[in-house]
Amino acid sequence: MAIFISYSHQDSEFVDTLAANLVRAKHHVWMDRWELNVGDSLTAKIEGILTESSAILVILSKSSVESNWCKRELTAGLVRELEENKTLVLPVVIDDCKIPIFLRDKLYADFRVDPDKAFDLVDRSLARISNPTLSRFEGPDFHTDYSIDWKRAGDQEIEGSWIIRLTFVDHSENFPYVVVSELKVYEISSQGQFERALVAGKALKFAKQLLGAVTADLERNPMTGVLSDNFPQHVVSKVEPPGLGKYLLIYNYRRLGEDNGMDTVVYLDNNLHVAFKHLQATVPS
Repeated sequence: MAIFISYSHQDSEFVDTLAANLVRAKHHVWMDRWELNVGDSLTAKIEGILTESSAILVILSKSSVESNWCKRELTAGLVRELEENKTLVLPVVIDDCKIPIFLRDKLYADFRVDPDKAFDLVDRSLARISNPTLSRFEGPDFHTDYSIDWKRAGDQEIEGSWIIRLTFVDHSENFPYVVVSELKVYEISSQGQFERALVAGKALKFAKQLLGAVTADLERNPMTGVLSDNFPQHVVSKVEPPGLGKYLLIYNYRRLGEDNGMDTVVYLDNNLHVAFKHLQATVPS
């Protein structure tokens, strides 16, 4: 989901500038004044985004630390941190206010002295959360490192070949091997939709649409594989999303590392589902 900004409306001028700069830096930001419409339930909307947001930027000022509403948002964010055991709340200090006790051990971005340096810190801290092209998904048994790339203008070596590629590495401290898998998407017939998206700078939006169609099909036809030796395996399928054209999908996967003498079951569809979920959270519609 988007990055939620918790702030006092008395700090709107600063927050508007910060949010605009974050959007220019390609972060997906949720702002109440951008998203809420007349008649919307303020409580329900904010509760929903607080529950699902990828990160919560807490703007700390004399106004916000005294605001009961801001205190509630901060509490909700800290509760999520404890429950999910990961950093979600990122403090941003904009004036000489009293920092809440539960934030005092956190590194904060200090806009009072050097705003440019403070923004760079926020930008860097959010990159691990809001970069749609790279991520790590942590599960109970395996961690999965993920990357997506696509054909760029001038990439002659893959002209007429694959247009989108997703790569995954599944690894765990409990197993002596890793599983590397790669999905490549080839155009069969598309009437140039991907090329137009590429020229318009919307390759990621196109990839999100296409992967959405792929994962919807996987709900009906789950994709698994078995690795028994050093040889790579592959799965081939086709997808034809309405209005996007027809595409060939080739999913290669193999095991690297020690041979533990056992077969490895690979749930290929799980990786595609988490990749699509990440694109949904980081690429605006």
